[in-house]
Amino acid sequence: MFNPPTVEDLQETRRANEKLVLAALDSKPEWVETELAKTTGLALSHLRAALASLLDQGRVRRLPGTGTRAVYGLADPGLADVPATPLTANAKKVKAYLEGRADSALHTAEQLRMTREEVMAAFSLLNAHGLITCTFVGSLVIFRLREARVDQSSKQVA
Repeated sequence: MFNPPTVEDLQETRRANEKLVLAALDSKPEWVETELAKTTGLALSHLRAALASLLDQGRVRRLPGTGTRAVYGLADPGLADVPATPLTANAKKVKAYLEGRADSALHTAEQLRMTREEVMAAFSLLNAHGLITCTFVGSLVIFRLREARVDQSSKQVA
């Protein structure tokens, strides 16, 4: 009798695959996708799922490659590793500013009349709460609020 994997099983597998990918990426600055698959021993579909998750988390970034070759490296958005303490006034201000938009730290600082350091501290705190994601456009880091996940079980039928 076949028991399909549970959501928890799939999440555990994805996290294990992410650890393999991060360990490989930590060993050299740039990896072509096919070399990364060989090194980690992951099937290309599993590697791509892990990379997609890590890209979404802002831990990995896609680098310019040649032709259609996908190249990846570790991402460093410059966020400090801080505890998820209550949001500060600056973090609340930055969070409100990011509603419906994505922006760089420098432009956010200019728009909110804050220092870049204050904005980065706010981004770090928002990140500790899992409220933001970042993407890389060349060497520029763009921050946005993470999309809220809808809990299907809490929806009521009218």
